[in-house]
Amino acid sequence: MKILYYSPHPHLHLEAPTGYGTHMREMINAWRNMGIEVRTLIAGHSGAGRYNVPAVAKSMRGIKKFIPAIVWETLKDLHLIRFDSNMEKRLEKAVREFQPDMIYERAAYLQNSGTKIAKRTATRHVVEFNAPYPLERVAMSGKSFLIPTARDNERQILIEANNIVVVSTALKAHFEKILAGVSAKILVVPNCVNPEKVHHEPAEVAKLKNHYGLSDHLVIGFVGSIFPYHGVDMLIHAFAQTKNRHLARLLIVGDGYTLPDLKALAKKLGVHSEVIFTGSVPHREVYLHIDVMDICCLSRNDWYMSPVKLFEYGLMKKPVVASKTSSVRDVMTADDALLVEENIDQFSNALDKLLMDSALRERLAASWHKKVMENHTWDIAARNILDTCV
Repeated sequence: MKILYYSPHPHLHLEAPTGYGTHMREMINAWRNMGIEVRTLIAGHSGAGRYNVPAVAKSMRGIKKFIPAIVWETLKDLHLIRFDSNMEKRLEKAVREFQPDMIYERAAYLQNSGTKIAKRTATRHVVEFNAPYPLERVAMSGKSFLIPTARDNERQILIEANNIVVVSTALKAHFEKILAGVSAKILVVPNCVNPEKVHHEPAEVAKLKNHYGLSDHLVIGFVGSIFPYHGVDMLIHAFAQTKNRHLARLLIVGDGYTLPDLKALAKKLGVHSEVIFTGSVPHREVYLHIDVMDICCLSRNDWYMSPVKLFEYGLMKKPVVASKTSSVRDVMTADDALLVEENIDQFSNALDKLLMDSALRERLAASWHKKVMENHTWDIAARNILDTCV
């Protein structure tokens, strides 16, 4: 069998250390390990036709302040459409040369080249959605006059694709509202982990604890991008009012544009000496930092997302406190974690409960680890997609 893995997003590339890069690499490698021939066409790689946002922005910077935001966003979207037109030619060439049994596409905002070429070449087309892209675009960047076009593209993909892969049941429900009858071809595949990437190194953990001054404390931790939708501010508030805070320290691993605000918040709440912000760490050291933690947290999560960190926490046998959003409840029950409302008091109480009960920490960690190993590895996800979609 031959699969052409296609990502039309102008910025995503396989080497990225963040969640999307891991997702793409692991899915491709899992299929290759099954003996499947996989070729890739990743628009974010360097090469002819790459969408150069900095160059676009620089050439138009002088007029930005004189035009409404919606016009500016529309101009950016017009560049995306032109970029997708170039990708359409590259994809058709790749399909004609490789003759794949399936195009597996990681969908992107305003990009429908995959749908056009799959139809033109009569190639099976499986499309993976990780977000409701028009809604996400407005939330993150603002409105554009081309949002209706993006919605039309999204609906057309749902109609034409042979199968749709989504990361949460909430995202499946969202698409069911857009297109009646689409449910039968939607497969829910949450994010996963690769157990082979993990090696427990007690000596390195002890060294890292010593480096951060954590050797004499239980460690409450968070790993991920520091953006508002992850709710790290709520975690800091919850930590600040934890009754047993003297037993613990809070370790925040990651970087993002709200990091300065979070440092200021910790200072305002009087816990700046008890909260350690690592900033960005190399991807190879993420699991080592998780291994330092005694309690792992997910304080907030957008309704459609499948947070990779949850599965990473489970792989490392860590007890979890998480907000019980729909996507979290897709994979976890009260047997696997302390699931609470997105509420500072509830989160703080859950932290207190785990800080004072080592047996509970061990039981939850063991249950979630078992479930991750049995249901949420990339090998399992890759086989599930092929069994359902081919």
